[in-house]
Amino acid sequence: MNKQDLAAIRKEIKIENNMLKVNEIYSVYLKKDDGVVIHSELDYFENFDSEKQEIYLKNFKKILSGSLDTKLFELDFLKEDSVGVEDKYHARNILYSAVKEEKDGFIAAADRVVTKLAENFKYETDVIITFIRAEYWKGASSRRRKEAEIAIDDNVFAFQFMMCSINKIDPPKKGLQFDFLEMKFKVNSILDGTVNLNAPLDGFMFPCFNNNCADINRIMYYTAKPKDINMSFVQEVLNCDFKKTAENEKEEFSSILRAMVGDTITPNTMQNIYENLSKKLEEDEEDEVDSQAVLVSLKDVQAILEESGLEKLEGLEEAYKQVLGDTNFEFKVKNIVPDMNTKSMKISTESINLTFIPKELKSIRKVKDSQGKICLLIELTDDVNLEGFALETEDI
Repeated sequence: MNKQDLAAIRKEIKIENNMLKVNEIYSVYLKKDDGVVIHSELDYFENFDSEKQEIYLKNFKKILSGSLDTKLFELDFLKEDSVGVEDKYHARNILYSAVKEEKDGFIAAADRVVTKLAENFKYETDVIITFIRAEYWKGASSRRRKEAEIAIDDNVFAFQFMMCSINKIDPPKKGLQFDFLEMKFKVNSILDGTVNLNAPLDGFMFPCFNNNCADINRIMYYTAKPKDINMSFVQEVLNCDFKKTAENEKEEFSSILRAMVGDTITPNTMQNIYENLSKKLEEDEEDEVDSQAVLVSLKDVQAILEESGLEKLEGLEEAYKQVLGDTNFEFKVKNIVPDMNTKSMKISTESINLTFIPKELKSIRKVKDSQGKICLLIELTDDVNLEGFALETEDI
């Protein structure tokens, strides 16, 4: 799935929408201390009032929000023989049953996921684990009101899927509340926790879809903490192989570049590298290739560095081995190049932080004046604003 697919399905997650219909919803209360389920309930989504539907839909919309390789990861399932569990306990088979079987099969499959979670990971608070089953009509026109009304020329893909959202229970603070039914002030119960649906901890959608076909070999995983991935959830509960985050790839590319140029680099060279990488994205966009799928190999990186003015690249292959452990690894260009049209780069010292557009790198210099003072020299094409005032220009 690419960002356009995610945006399209996210757009349809709203109440009273015929393009995406949520059928069943199943919630489980899991205790943090002993991993015991103290309550579970299944209901049909259409039985909820619109306010309750809206609350749940906003929560599940968050599971498909965020950048790919940062908060959202399309993960491959590990093969059954490499996981060490029976086929029926492999997450892919459990989730497939949850999507395809009748109501009782959905509940049984969801309970297996909860059991796997309780056996392999403990959250810091009690959690509510909520599952939904839904149907998404991808490519359906606004004419779809009932299945029989779909026009013959509509290119429609009916996509059955499930989602899971894990949310913490916020313990209540003891205090006074006003009871409108009894018209009096009362001390609130410390037993009445609140389900925090505004910030899901983990979640997923299964299956993914590619080229209008369900892909049961992949799952879309969401994390609230991209710098602290819940690997127990990914590997033991979902039985998936985790890929690198965008931040991981960016850091590793910087390490390889540092191995080639040392600890210092000129702004010109850095801009040349980023511009040449960006050309790869632009070329593939013209060919209608998804930006997430644009990759560069070791050979590509070497060509880009040479074109950017770097010499002595004999150690590039060794740098790949040291940093990545694999000379066959391919970087996603989107993960290693900044957005060239926004203030996506930053210069920092102990006293200042400057953000700027990468294509302005060549206008920046670190220089030493006649008195030996180190200065940052920035070529300007317009006035500099300081608290609403334009700075005076001085000759040096």
